[in-house]
Order: sequence, then C-alpha cells, then structure tokens
Amino acid sequence: MNKISILAAGVCAAAFGAAVLAAPAAPPPIANYWVDAATTSGFGAGMMGAGGGRPNMSQIMNMMSGNAPSYAHTLELRLASKTKAPAAPSANHLIPPGLQMGPSLPLVTPQAAKPVKETYGLPPGYEKPKGRMLIYWGCGEHAGAGQPTIIDFAKMAAGQVPPGMAAMANAARIANVPRSAPGYGEWPNTKDSRPVPASGSLIGAHKIEGNYSPPIGFTLGQDFMPALNLREAGAMPSGAVRLGWTPAPTATGYALTMFGAAQNGDVIIWSSSKSAAMAPALDYLPPAEVKRLVGTGHVLPPTTNQCALPSEVAKASPSGMIMAIGYGPEAYFAESPKAPKWTAKVRFKSTASLMLGMPDMGDAGNRNAPQQTQPKKKKKFGIGDVLKGAVGIPGS
Repeated sequence: MNKISILAAGVCAAAFGAAVLAAPAAPPPIANYWVDAATTSGFGAGMMGAGGGRPNMSQIMNMMSGNAPSYAHTLELRLASKTKAPAAPSANHLIPPGLQMGPSLPLVTPQAAKPVKETYGLPPGYEKPKGRMLIYWGCGEHAGAGQPTIIDFAKMAAGQVPPGMAAMANAARIANVPRSAPGYGEWPNTKDSRPVPASGSLIGAHKIEGNYSPPIGFTLGQDFMPALNLREAGAMPSGAVRLGWTPAPTATGYALTMFGAAQNGDVIIWSSSKSAAMAPALDYLPPAEVKRLVGTGHVLPPTTNQCALPSEVAKASPSGMIMAIGYGPEAYFAESPKAPKWTAKVRFKSTASLMLGMPDMGDAGNRNAPQQTQPKKKKKFGIGDVLKGAVGIPGS
C-alpha cells in the first residue's frame, strides 16, 4: 500500500511540474513609462534647459545678470505603448504641486521625420585626425605603471573607435530606453520645454493619462539628488590636483573623467577607473550594474568624496573639462506584480563639471551663482567631434 501511495505522489508531482512548465508566460505590459530626473551643477548648470538642451533667452539673461542658480534640475519623460491612438494622440503627466510647474506636463508625440536619403563618405569639412590620444586612469598623486596608453590617430583605420571608447558609449545604452512606439509621447517637446524650477520637488502623486495607454499612477518618495558641487580642493607639491565633491546620500557610486589637450596637440583623457578600461559613460546606470563596477574598480564607492588628478595628467593638460557623476537609485512601479498592464521606472543621477585651472568657471560650491559665458563657437569637424560622438558628451 505504501508503494502505491509513493508512486501516486510521484505521478502527481510530475504532472504538477509539467503543468507549471506548460503555463503560458505573462503578457508584456501594454505601456512603459520612463522618468529621468537629473541634477547638474558646475560649469553651465545655470543655463540648462528642461531636458538638458539649449537655454532660452530668460536663462541667458539670468546668467548675464548673475542670477542663475548654482545647479539645475532636468526631466525627461517618455511614454511608450503598444496601443496606437484612435485619433490624434494625447497624453499628460499630472504632477505634484511641489514641482511648481502647474497641474500637468503634456506628453507630445513627435512628428515623424522625413526620410533622408543616405549619403556615404566623409562629412563636409572633415579633416583626417592627426596627433595622438594619451589615456590615463586612476585616482592618485602619480599615474600608475604602464601609463599612458598612446593611440596614434594617423595609424587608425577610418571609422575605428579607440579601445575603451565603445564600452563607454555602450554603457549609456544599457537601459534600452524607448524613443518610439505605436503610441508614444515625450516631454520636453515643441509644445512645452520650460525649465524645471531649481526648488521644484518630485515627491508626491503622479498620474499619466492618455488615449493610447492605460491609466498610470504612482507615488514618489524620492526627490532630485543634491548637487555634487565638484571643485578643486588644492594642488599638491607634485602638481597633482585634489578634486572634491559633496557626497549625495542616495548615490550608488561615482565616476570622473577629464578631456583636455596638450600644447603639441595631443588629446589627453583621464578617468577615475582603477584599470586601463575607460570609465562608464556619464549617464544613468542601474544600481546593480554600478555595484558590479564598484567591485571591479571602474566606479568609485558611494562613500568616496575626493580623488586626486595625477600630476602627469595635470602637467600634460593644464586646462581641461572635468566631469563627474553620482549614479543614483531607481524606483520601479507596476500595476500588478504578475501581469501588469503598465510599468514605470524613475531614474536619478547628479552630474557636475568644472574647468581645470579655472575654479571661478563652474566651482559654485561657495558662491550664490556661477558665472560663465556661452561656450565658444564650435570648430569644424575634427578629432573633438570624434571624441564627442564616441563617449556621448552633451552637445553645446
């Protein structure tokens, strides 16, 4: 009798396992919503647009009069739905009063771009890159053994990206944020691109309503990250430069990089990574990925608040753009745990920049307002554009 019971139990267990394996997978969500919340401080922060774009005339006038804030908040909102709008697409993000931007932000569907005939060949004004790229890495008074890595542009094949550059560009795409869908809306847009008030808050109830997606609602308990206030903290006798910043309580890790040039035309690049591999792109990264990079030494731990720019780098490029990022947390929401009709993800980051050797241009840690003029006119296409495209440096 016991043998029969055991046999029956085994058959039932096998049948149950087969049923579980045969169960259909839960359908993907109808709509996905993304909120990217960034804080920017330092060089040019007072002239940031709503999504980090060009400043408007009011922002320019504020900067010229010295009334620009020492940091800026930017938002990027994207709604992607598998459902197409039955008529003209319409969607709005109802925001909490603390954001100080009215009752809602319109999510506008961008007009489809006209097909452009592809042309092949080099762009107008292209000059074959000349000179070299010198790559340094690591925080410390002196550069470590084996530095710098030298890349001769004249010896590179056309279109070849220097080692490490591709990794930086790919890191920014790890989240695979949608830019189009059958039903799609975004902010800022051509209808509304107001700057986000520096004192605005994201904390509170958020609702997204549209005619091509199910209603979305969530309550945020997290706010914009604080400004990093990146600054030069003094030079060492060796010529190394101490860099310091204000720690962000919610930061998951930090990364710094510098782009400069030597008098002989060499391009100088440095990152805070502990290995020859370049630091990740200065963009949003999932906390789990940041934790992994902290473990490999490619990202500084969240307890860090200073880093020394090696003397060899400071001497090779007495001036240059130093950029830093404090990777932030993420908040995830879904209609239901198992088969949600919608999901929403909110990502945070805090970035800062300064001009090496020019603390008054962007070091606003102890100033009420930074002062900076608009960037110089862009030169014709050259190696600077190659670097910008490779690592995702924001456009001017």
